[in-house]
Amino acid sequence: MLFLFSASLFIFAGTYLGYFLYIRKNMKKSWELEIDRNFEPKLSILVPVHNEERTIYSKLENIKNILYPKEKVEVIIADDASEDNTLVKVKDFMHKNPDLQIRVIQQNPRAGKSAALNKALKTATSSIVVVSDADTRWPSDILQKALPYLSDSRVGAITGRGINENTVKSWVTETEDVYLQLANFLRLGESKIHSTIRFEGGFCAYKRNAFESFDCETGADDSGTALRIVQNGYRTTLVPEAVFYTSFPSSFVGKFRIKVRRANQLISLWFKCLKLLLKRRLLLPKSIAIPEIILFIFNPVFFFVLVVTGMAIVILNPLSLISLVIFLLVACSLVFARRIFIELFIDNFILLYALVTFIFRRRYVTWER
Repeated sequence: MLFLFSASLFIFAGTYLGYFLYIRKNMKKSWELEIDRNFEPKLSILVPVHNEERTIYSKLENIKNILYPKEKVEVIIADDASEDNTLVKVKDFMHKNPDLQIRVIQQNPRAGKSAALNKALKTATSSIVVVSDADTRWPSDILQKALPYLSDSRVGAITGRGINENTVKSWVTETEDVYLQLANFLRLGESKIHSTIRFEGGFCAYKRNAFESFDCETGADDSGTALRIVQNGYRTTLVPEAVFYTSFPSSFVGKFRIKVRRANQLISLWFKCLKLLLKRRLLLPKSIAIPEIILFIFNPVFFFVLVVTGMAIVILNPLSLISLVIFLLVACSLVFARRIFIELFIDNFILLYALVTFIFRRRYVTWER
């Protein structure tokens, strides 16, 4: 039992620490990209919706106020069988804002976000396709900051980083902010090395000739599509200046539901990468793929073994030296790095649960508000 505990702790903590140090080292690298700040192509902005009557009008207002030539923008609402007044709100906005090119593509019966995006993609007329969820908000200069990265012929897609607008609302949102900071740190480092395929639905921009369709296989239309683009020989990067705003649930139940769905999709994505790696067909650098595969697929298992063996050691031998060490490690973590420790514990518990749902073939193809 002591051996299992020690081995699990070494692998679990070693993967995080080793990858963190590797990414920090590469953060100092230059982009080595040819960025044209005057790059201003025509855009097709796709907004996938399902029962978004509370957010869609403000989302369209937000797009209208973006600092970008209106004649170069078309907006396509990809509706996935909404049952509320989403489309009524869209038509009302269209009537009041005839200067903005807006089309609605309806999908019925409901088939999921990726399928709705693919139906809308067939009607897109621009060389750059931008996707944004209806419940996110862009700063007015996001396109001016982000699109120049696509001027480099080697870059096939870019994404932004989400900022939580209600960070201080509860301990749930406070600890989630720790996760976002760590995730963005890793995504930026991976982008400097070559590519990150951890894309976020609040802002993604794709070159139309870099991919055929949005990924429907993993359920992760954003990250799964980024992998497809990497496999087509392009880079996919995080643009650190391109931020968007969103609100994360302040309750643990709300957080659990969202993160389990997302974790299930990312586990599916990294299993796909693992298969490609074993077949020697993965074009994402091994220095990025292998640590991410371990973090999402194997580390949750080591986390489970670590928790179970640690509790067993403390219960069976409460006065032993190793029990004292375990107690001190947990106590010090809670005192000196409470948010990191809590978020690390919660995230790996969620990953473990999502891994079980993935093994039992639970898939999150459709999405909820």
